[in-house]
Amino acid sequence: MSMSSLMTYIVSQVATYLSPALLYMYGKWLLSPEFVNKLFFRGSILGITLMTTFILRSYGRAINPKYKAFHKDLINAKLEYSTDNKKKLHNYDFDFSAWPIDFSWNTAEEESYKSNLTSNSFKMSLKLLSSPSRLIGFIAVHTFGISLIYPGSTSLLFYLMDQNLQKGRRALITSFGGERYKLKTIDGNFVDSMFIDKRQSNINSLNPKLIICTEGNAGFYEAGIMSSAIETHHSVLGWNHPGFGYSTGIPYIEQEKNAAETVIEFAIKNLKFSPKNIILYGWSIGGFASTYLAKKFPDVHAVILDATFDDLVPLAIPRMPSFAEKLVEFTVKEFTNLNVAENLIQYPGPVLLIRRSSDEIIALDPQNVATNRANYLLESLLERRFPKLFSSESRSALWVWLSTSGEQRSQVHLQYDVDLNAQSKLFPSSSKNYPLNLGDGWKDSEKIKMLLYLLLHVDGGAGADVLGPNPPKRR
Repeated sequence: MSMSSLMTYIVSQVATYLSPALLYMYGKWLLSPEFVNKLFFRGSILGITLMTTFILRSYGRAINPKYKAFHKDLINAKLEYSTDNKKKLHNYDFDFSAWPIDFSWNTAEEESYKSNLTSNSFKMSLKLLSSPSRLIGFIAVHTFGISLIYPGSTSLLFYLMDQNLQKGRRALITSFGGERYKLKTIDGNFVDSMFIDKRQSNINSLNPKLIICTEGNAGFYEAGIMSSAIETHHSVLGWNHPGFGYSTGIPYIEQEKNAAETVIEFAIKNLKFSPKNIILYGWSIGGFASTYLAKKFPDVHAVILDATFDDLVPLAIPRMPSFAEKLVEFTVKEFTNLNVAENLIQYPGPVLLIRRSSDEIIALDPQNVATNRANYLLESLLERRFPKLFSSESRSALWVWLSTSGEQRSQVHLQYDVDLNAQSKLFPSSSKNYPLNLGDGWKDSEKIKMLLYLLLHVDGGAGADVLGPNPPKRR
């Protein structure tokens, strides 16, 4: 973001909050000749200054050979968006609004969406007018609330990070052969994305996979989990949430879903990856978009969730005033229902959950690993897939294990006499027809052993669950 853009943003925000005072002053001094003269004089000075600045900038660009070469390459790319012309654009870092569009939905799909959006907007307006609490929640989310949930969408953070993002983007292109793509969502926003193609590498050429990386609430693909995914030597596709970096829009839940769906459609239709070869990798709040895609595309190869929660409500309530607890709960469920568990339990494939032992964000008490919301996410998934394994005794044993970390887990296995080899023989052959009847008619002691086995082992693709003790590196 340029300095002028930042100043424009700040001025617009100040003007919004001072609007009552400005209106009062306007009404009081409107008929004053002195005020009109001052306004005209200062407005003229400002206009002349801006015009002079634009003229000087235009002249500087017109005589700059590098800018003229860039302008020529950009025009050629817009006229003919060939591979060679696209590669030439990677020699420059320029305003993303001028980047040619690489993917968009067809006109019929866009018109259908707009028609449904109009109908839904009318229904929402009626709901807001009929419920004061719903109206208050709507205003809260659409003013300051969304910035609290997704701070990466604020202009100030982008301005502070812009230089680092440019360096990170340049490194992905020059060091890893990354290709930048501009994707148009069905609701008219633009997603900034980066693709690194490893299909021709010797390591994975016979079994190519694509890892789609979704960042956290203050993360960007230029400086996020793409670095961990790249180390696997599989192809990687990173993208920025709506309003993050150069992606347009605001990360309201509907725009977030549309952006995520656009990314995977681009991967399937343009990059030619089959869903069965796609791995969805979500970090923190990025787990919502990843699990939403897993629900929509249940044939994806696997889902990896790193430091991800089960539901936003339990995390939002403690961070807001206690007197507003009911309103916060209602507002989150109504307008920002980031219920990761609800999405994940509808996905039948392999899942890897990575829990951070001292997580300051998704643990209600960072010093108490039992309060980490990843525990609840795992419990929901296990109970959905293996409901017969759950009883009051087995659930209690499950939480004994979830309340520990490191070497303490081995002690829990000894406490309940768990033989991992024996449990592996009792586990059924690969199946995705969840829920399974595994554990039906078993004693509580047998249910406990199987649950503790499932916590650490993935069967041959059936989709058992792992809470990884050694998370991948993250720079």
